[in-house]
Amino acid sequence: MLKSRLAVAILAASIAFSPGVSQALVAFPAPASPTTTVGAFGLAGCVASIMLAAIDKGNRKLGQLTTEEAATCGLAYWIRLR
Repeated sequence: MLKSRLAVAILAASIAFSPGVSQALVAFPAPASPTTTVGAFGLAGCVASIMLAAIDKGNRKLGQLTTEEAATCGLAYWIRLR
């Protein structure tokens, strides 16, 4: 009980003696260019496609994706599946 009261007293003192006005500035991020956005979505889509193909192949008990299947973002797996 004494430790918690001491902790509360230290916290109250630190808040009381802290400066009232903050000197922090809000920095807004630079607007993303269309090229950056397309590249980010393309990369995320490729990774998601590889993961989806790997999950499907694993659920069908066909083993792991081959290097060729992973290098084509999982498209070689989906084409050969049909």
